[in-house]
Order: sequence, then structure tokens, then C-alpha cells
Amino acid sequence: MQIGVDSKLAVENRRIFVLDSDEIARMAVQFMLHDEYETHEFSALAAAVAKARDWPPDLLVIGMSYLQEQGVHLLEQMETEFPAAQLLLLLGEGDSPVALAGKAMGLAQLRKPLRLETVRGTVAMILRNGQ
Repeated sequence: MQIGVDSKLAVENRRIFVLDSDEIARMAVQFMLHDEYETHEFSALAAAVAKARDWPPDLLVIGMSYLQEQGVHLLEQMETEFPAAQLLLLLGEGDSPVALAGKAMGLAQLRKPLRLETVRGTVAMILRNGQ
């Protein structure tokens, strides 16, 4: 049973990649979005890049824990690796170097705690505005 699913979004077949080393956050975002979007989760950039060769994403959700481990400089690389994708940062509650770097680049941000309505609404807004 799908509750609160916008059927118009579900048939558009937009693709989202969720990249995060935090398995719980990654799976939570994937679960919240999979009814309306084709959503794939990755714990490593190389796997996401390989998948994008055949199936490029419309949106890349990047977790703060991944960027903290790998370095904020990866944001620029991700813009190069996924040129057609919008970027969305998945952040914790407070400001961090990752949040500040993303803000300086003008990237959209989604803060924890995650709520179904907030995640779906933010993603829909980004994809609608990115067209």
C-alpha cells in the first residue's frame, strides 16, 4: 500500500542516487523516495559513477558522513561526474564544514531528522525547478 504517493511523480520515472556511508540514513532516504522515483543507494562513489554510465541520475543525494570521510572537495568532482544531476546534501542538525561548503556552492540542503513529507517535498521541488 502506498500512502501519500503522488501518482504523477511515480510515472515520470525520474532517477535518484543516494550516496552515503551511513547505511541507515541511505536506506531511509531510499525507502522514503522509492514509491515516487527510481531510487538507488550507494556507499561508494565508484559504484554510483559506474551505474550512471547507463542510467544517469536526475538527482544525487549526498550524505554528510560520506563527505566527512572522503572530503568536501568531492562536491566539485560530483558536479563533473554527474553533469545533468541536481545535487542535494543530506546534513545533520548543526552547521558543519560540509554544510558551509555546500551553501557556498548554492547546493540544496536537507537536514536531519528526516521526515517523509519533508524529504519528498524537497526532492519534488528540486526536480521541478531543475527542469
